[in-house]
Amino acid sequence: LRRIFLSKKQKADFDQFFSRNFNYYNFLTDSDKKRFIFRVYNLSQKIKIVGRQNFQVTNQVKLVVLAAHVQLTFGLDYYLMPIFKTILIYPGAYRNPITGRMHDGEINPRGLLVLSWEKFTKGYFFPTDKINLGLHELAHALMISIIKTKGRDQSLDYYLNEIIKISNREIQKIRNKETHFFRDYAGENVYEFFAVAVEHFFEAPEGFKLELPALYMYMTKLLKQDPALKKNRL
Repeated sequence: LRRIFLSKKQKADFDQFFSRNFNYYNFLTDSDKKRFIFRVYNLSQKIKIVGRQNFQVTNQVKLVVLAAHVQLTFGLDYYLMPIFKTILIYPGAYRNPITGRMHDGEINPRGLLVLSWEKFTKGYFFPTDKINLGLHELAHALMISIIKTKGRDQSLDYYLNEIIKISNREIQKIRNKETHFFRDYAGENVYEFFAVAVEHFFEAPEGFKLELPALYMYMTKLLKQDPALKKNRL
């Protein structure tokens, strides 16, 4: 494997940028901050980020999008999602050519992740509203990666299956119009339920743990993080 070396200046520049622009980073230990920077840099060598509708993909844009990826997978040893090598960014909502409907984000299992920059940034600007487009779409990508990728941590299959079992019960409650901690969109299917669960996991962990303790426990085991206890790696 090729070793990656960053100069002191590069590390300092990354540290300054994330300290100012990515709140998750500020709760990390010094050693985990180094791990975070390394992972963002490594992903920047492997993932292509392309602007659509004249959207300009600056260095700063790349860093915060890849930081969301690192946030979601930070507890995992195998944090790459090799199926998803390209991210398309639109300035705002866009029309999906297949459905004809306006979308804010989506994934294509063939390897594309698509985001609206407007909604992506809004997700981090309001960090406790339990809506985060970046984490939502990356959750879809992670779920598909766990299902389709061989050679990763096999325990993830078990934890994901347990999450899906709980999801099926909770989806019925949502569809029956019972009062629920998650928004109605989580009742669409197990994929949307998991993505909404990830949003709540990072943006309302204490409430999540209180309202859905079994599901929260399996989420901590799957993602190897516990935001309610401010633990970024388990």
